[in-house]
Amino acid sequence: MRVLALDYGKKRIGLAVSDPLGIIAQPYLTLVVKNQIALIKRLKCIIDENGIGLVLIGNPISARGEATKMSAEVGQFARLLAKAANVEVRLWDERYTSRYASRKFQDHGLRVRKNNQDQIAASIMLEEYLLSANRTTA
Repeated sequence: MRVLALDYGKKRIGLAVSDPLGIIAQPYLTLVVKNQIALIKRLKCIIDENGIGLVLIGNPISARGEATKMSAEVGQFARLLAKAANVEVRLWDERYTSRYASRKFQDHGLRVRKNNQDQIAASIMLEEYLLSANRTTA
């Protein structure tokens, strides 16, 4: 089953996708948010085209593990996407993924571009999920 991960933001959403075996995570693309209706339509197409069975959406909880204002927005978006795309949607702790993505670029001497950073953050989140899922099934 392929998994799609979303690094959700108000302006941009970074996407990462797994291979069909659910082992490898790779950055996919960055979507610019115009409105939620258009965004959900585009995501539904991506889900259908790629045979996605699960969507992970980064849950922006605080460093203390508490819900934030953005967590409520992400939760509402997750419910809308699950209903519209008829796919399982789970929230996943995304603490520090954007910071880690930025650091990866800097470590390799590359300039951080927001579009790339969002995709890399989604990829990091997806990689964490795949590692945890594969540990529980092994």
